[in-house]
Amino acid sequence: MTSRSGDDFPFPYASTADCYAIGIALPTVAIIVTGLCMYTRRLLNAVVGPDDWLIVGGLVAVIAMGICFTYGAATGAMGQPTPPPPADLTEADMLSYIDAGYETLQKIQFPFQISMMLAYGCIKMSIVALYRRLFVIDTRSTFGIVTLVTQVVLVLWSLTFILLIIFPCSSHIWANWGSTGDQLALCPVVFTSEYGLTGSDLILDLYVFLLPLPCVWKLHMTLQRKLMVSGILLLGAMAVAASVARLVVYVDALALLTAEAAVDEKLVVTLGLYWSLLESGLALIAACLPTLSALIVKKKLTLMLESIRSVFSLRSTSRSIRSEDNQPIYLQHTFKVDVENRSSDHVGKPAETRAGPASNATYKPSR
Repeated sequence: MTSRSGDDFPFPYASTADCYAIGIALPTVAIIVTGLCMYTRRLLNAVVGPDDWLIVGGLVAVIAMGICFTYGAATGAMGQPTPPPPADLTEADMLSYIDAGYETLQKIQFPFQISMMLAYGCIKMSIVALYRRLFVIDTRSTFGIVTLVTQVVLVLWSLTFILLIIFPCSSHIWANWGSTGDQLALCPVVFTSEYGLTGSDLILDLYVFLLPLPCVWKLHMTLQRKLMVSGILLLGAMAVAASVARLVVYVDALALLTAEAAVDEKLVVTLGLYWSLLESGLALIAACLPTLSALIVKKKLTLMLESIRSVFSLRSTSRSIRSEDNQPIYLQHTFKVDVENRSSDHVGKPAETRAGPASNATYKPSR
C-alpha cells in the first residue's frame, strides 16, 4: 500500500504490486480451497449439494474479478496515479475530458462489479444452503422457513444490484465509462446505489453468519462443543471485517469525491475494488472451511457436524433417552438406533427368550 503527499484521502492506496498480488494470489488460493473442499466431499462419500454448486459459482466470479485486477495492473489503469490534465483546458472542457487510464479503469469496473455481485450472492446463498444441509430436517420448521426466505431475499438482492450496476444511467450503458459531464447528466443514482450496496452487504454478512447460532445453542451438547461448533460457523467473521473496511473506504471516498476534495479518483476507485475482491475471496474461503476442517482434524469434525443433524432428526421422531445425556452425540445416535432395532427384533418372540439370562438383562451401548 502507498500514500501520496497533499492528498486528502485518509487511507493508503493500492499500488500496482498490490493489484497484481491480490489479482493472482487470492483467486489461486480460492481455487485450491474449493478443490480441496470438493475432494473432501468425495473422500467422505458426502452428497454434492446446492451449497457446493453455489460455491463453484462464487469461485468463477472471484476468478473473473482477479482477471479484471490483473488486466488493470498490466495496463496501468489500476495502482497508478492519474496524470494531470492538459494545462490549457477550460472549466467547461474539464467536464468532457477523461483520462485514458481512468476510462480503461471504468470499463474494467463494469464487469468487475457484475462479477462481484454474483460472487456475493453465490457465496452467501452457499452458506445458507450449508445451514439447511446441517439443520433442516423438516422443511416446515421455523428454521427451514427462515432459511428459505433468506435464500429468496439473497436472490432478489443480487439481481437488484446487478441491474443497478448495468443500468445506473438508464439505457445509456456507455455512460458508465463516460466523462464526468456525461455521468452527472445521465447517471443520477450512482452514489446512492453505492451507499446502498455497501451498507446492505454488511448487514447481510452479519445476518448470514449469525443465523445458525440459535440452533446450535439449543442442542444438548457440552458448552465446549457448542463453542467449537459456533466458532466453526463463525469463521466468516474475517469476511465481515473486510466488509466493514470496505464500507469505511467507500463512505470516505464518496464523501470526498462529492465534496471535490484533493483525492486521486483513479486510485480511490482501485482501492474500493481491492477491498471488494478481498471480501469476496475471504468469504469464499470461510464458506469452505467447515468442510475442509474434516481433513485437518481427521474427520472428527465431520462426525460432529453430522451428529448435529442426527440430533435434529431424532427430535423429529421421539425424545432422547435421558441416560444418553453424558454420551457424545454420535454415540447417542448409535444408542438410540440400537435400542429401536433391538426392540423391533424382539417383537413376537417369547418372553423368556427376550429376557435371556439374568446376567444379560442389562444393556450396555457399544463404543
